[in-house]
Amino acid sequence: MRNCISCMVLFAGTAFSVSAVAQVGILSPGVALRVQLDHRYSIKTGTRIEGHLTTPVYLVDHQVIPVNTRISGVVLGSHPVDDGTRTRAILAGDFTPLAIPDVTFDKLTLPDGTELHLETKAAQRDGAIVRMRTSNKKPSLTTQVSSEIKQRKQETLDSIRKPNMGDRVRKWTYSQLPYHPQMLWTGTQFDAELTAPLTLPQAQKTAPLPLKDMQGHPPVGVIEARLISDLNSKTAKKGEPIDAVLTKPLLTSDSKQMILPEGTHMQGAIMQTQAARWFARNGKLRFTFHKIDMPASSQAAPQEIHGQLLAAEASPDQNVAIDSEGAAKSTPGRDKYLAPMVLGVMAAASMDRDAGAVRGGVVSNGFGLAARVIALATANRSVAQGFAYFALSKSIYYRWIARGNEITFPKNTRLEITLNER
Repeated sequence: MRNCISCMVLFAGTAFSVSAVAQVGILSPGVALRVQLDHRYSIKTGTRIEGHLTTPVYLVDHQVIPVNTRISGVVLGSHPVDDGTRTRAILAGDFTPLAIPDVTFDKLTLPDGTELHLETKAAQRDGAIVRMRTSNKKPSLTTQVSSEIKQRKQETLDSIRKPNMGDRVRKWTYSQLPYHPQMLWTGTQFDAELTAPLTLPQAQKTAPLPLKDMQGHPPVGVIEARLISDLNSKTAKKGEPIDAVLTKPLLTSDSKQMILPEGTHMQGAIMQTQAARWFARNGKLRFTFHKIDMPASSQAAPQEIHGQLLAAEASPDQNVAIDSEGAAKSTPGRDKYLAPMVLGVMAAASMDRDAGAVRGGVVSNGFGLAARVIALATANRSVAQGFAYFALSKSIYYRWIARGNEITFPKNTRLEITLNER
């Protein structure tokens, strides 16, 4: 057909256009690009940074930006960390005025070399995927300690085998110093959220897939989505509404029909919430999704669904576990028992009158390099013993007495949700 053909399919938060003259796709503001840095950078205003996308970007029913697409940006400045993080750092012997970098990504380089300008607001991420636990059986203390020792051995081997070992050694060394430069380390991740529409050239014509007629039945399958706003067990209330948006379309098994397009909005509610309390009682959060807003072009009314949390990104510090009901709980962590036990043994060793200066410096763990240097320099058993018991007390306080961990899912947290018939 010689005449210009133009069609627009508009979904909540996502727009897509196809033209016979110029194939383009438009990503709307709010779409989040997951970025991972490729190098180490100083946190200084004006520093240019480079990275790549770790997840693909979809538009309605197809992929428009692949994994490993190059992206670059700039450090705009920094702001201080929260008081809790600052206090923990000081108690660990780190007196650096810690700061979080303010970053924006402004250039995207497509695989064919095309460079696109983009406007974003970036937020640093440190989450890892946590999946639903298939068994509710709680392991014994002996099993937990044994598992912890095996895990530590494996982490040591992995640290040697993985790339960027130089960066990891330098990062650990910096963490032991009382004052050190602040860096953006290789592998640091950001969510770069678009603040303005991004027009993408399309190499091939991509006709929209037909929307499958569900004949009144709710959609079934596993979908990928992201939260639209922050979610925290400390502030969340039972019955409070939550929203998420699909980041990847749900297609039929033969990929010839579309069940739910990328950009589909889901509505849900908080079913259970519990804030963290003193004596290491951790937070808990359970939410489900019950309705989706279908595409406007389908002229379909909002549809009921039964969505349960299957997996989510969570900070390693929270030690999140997801049970069979889809509830996210902050667990005590693998080292709740082992760490105090080890530090207790080291504290007892510091009382040995035959312990030399070197041994005293080793057992004075818990206050970074400063404690070791002071213990070695003074060659005083009482000094080493003081630092050793300080480390033991701090470990017991944070793992057994202090307020537990909250469940925190920041905006744009990636979720996997299973859709069931009922």
